[in-house]
Amino acid sequence: MKILAIAVALVLVASNAGAFNELHVKKLKALNACERCDLSGANLWMANFWMANLSGANLKMADLKKANLEGADLQWADLRGADLSEANLVGALLDGVRYGTVNIFKGRNIKSAVFCKTITPWGIDNSGCKKAK
Repeated sequence: MKILAIAVALVLVASNAGAFNELHVKKLKALNACERCDLSGANLWMANFWMANLSGANLKMADLKKANLEGADLQWADLRGADLSEANLVGALLDGVRYGTVNIFKGRNIKSAVFCKTITPWGIDNSGCKKAK
């Protein structure tokens, strides 16, 4: 019986691994900022995060379809597997972002997005890095 209880407990813990933190979602919606938050797998469909601070956030597998991320700070965020279909990324800061298999570059609105140390499907893009004077 003890072995069964331990096995059930392990399954429950493992099933919550990688899930977003509900408090982080609430914080983001209330403050329009959530640095280094765990938002992995969160449903953020059509959310308005204009000028939001999401630097260092874990957005793996998040649903960001049609989200407004215009001017958002996504520096060092992890977007691997996230759905950014029709997301607005105009002027977003994308320094050091990890995309993995995500393809936000085809048919998406990324005008004026800033790339610096950004891991893209074509390699590391440093086109937006500021030059030292």
